Amino acid sequence: MSANTLQSRGSAFYLFLPLVKFVHALVYTLHYQQSKPFMTTKIYFFFANTGALPYPMTKDEFYNYVAGQTRLFAHNTMSYDTERLDPYDDIIRTGVLGRMVDVLGRKGYNTASFALDRNSIALEGNPGESKPVTIGKDGLANIYLDPDVNNVFTKLHNKTESDSGIFGDSWSTSLVDSVLNTQLLHEALNSVGGAATSVNFPNTHVGSSLKYVSRMIASREARGADVDVFRVFAKRFDTHKNNNAEINQLFADINSSLRAFVDEMKSMDLWNDVTVIQTSEFGRSLSPNGSGTDHGWGGNYMLMGGSVKGGQILGEYPTDFTNGPLTLPRGRMIPSTPWEAPFQGIAKWLGIDASDMLEVCPNLHSFDSSHLIDPNNMFEGL
Repeated sequence: MSANTLQSRGSAFYLFLPLVKFVHALVYTLHYQQSKPFMTTKIYFFFANTGALPYPMTKDEFYNYVAGQTRLFAHNTMSYDTERLDPYDDIIRTGVLGRMVDVLGRKGYNTASFALDRNSIALEGNPGESKPVTIGKDGLANIYLDPDVNNVFTKLHNKTESDSGIFGDSWSTSLVDSVLNTQLLHEALNSVGGAATSVNFPNTHVGSSLKYVSRMIASREARGADVDVFRVFAKRFDTHKNNNAEINQLFADINSSLRAFVDEMKSMDLWNDVTVIQTSEFGRSLSPNGSGTDHGWGGNYMLMGGSVKGGQILGEYPTDFTNGPLTLPRGRMIPSTPWEAPFQGIAKWLGIDASDMLEVCPNLHSFDSSHLIDPNNMFEGL
């Protein structure tokens, strides 16, 4: 793939939230807040019954997995597994997006990765390669250094004595890099009008985050970026109580925030160059937990973008929710599609070759084609 072609595919956007639950019906349906004209256009598809897996799993193997390898149904462990996609620690302390950025960087492309509101292991690459930037929910912090301080700041932190410790040197280097990078990002954003957008975004956590992602994408040329990767986190989907009222409000926010983001990308003529994948650490149980739902495993998720082959469901949607081969107590589903399936497709869309795919997804070899998704079924023009 040529540099120009790759540069046109400039942003992979990682939205972390549970969005769609299983619906036991002959017709696949969306929540009414997502059945409006925007969400019924063919700009997205769903991948069914997806989750973090070490290998294709049966009910019998499930109990061995729980006892021997991880704590299922816990937010921290399942988030870690979902964002890393490396169950056997082949490439320790790295995430799936960070490894993508590493591979692209070695190919000579200028890459950048940003976490909105909180850091994420998903963006971590190998030490010394990619360096993700964490940005607060209100955007970049303003750093003001008195002119006299600014003149000696880097000199002060570059000074090294014979007895200087490695930790002090590392801390000084990180501080200087953080300050200088923040100043450069401010300059890049100001060069494209700061926080101004052509579309009004909802004044919500997700809306504000997507607005900031839009401005960062708009500054790509000023930053010299070929590929950007973003991670946005949506809150309050752990609906153990008041599920219906919470979900109605949350889905309305997601729908309007994504609508604004898509419209903004289209106004910049960049929608065909952006892919959004929505994920969660797990789905929800089918049986109620009082007025809410409990932690599940497999869930249904969405991928959208201008180059996406929309209007379809990929993966295997369960046919038996009572005593099926993948049905566990409380209506929890063993995933039939591993997270490696959609992320392999995104990696190929970004221009990563098959020879590098096992670095992006180290556990890809554990799944045959029946559990994966052909990237050509996900994207146009591969």
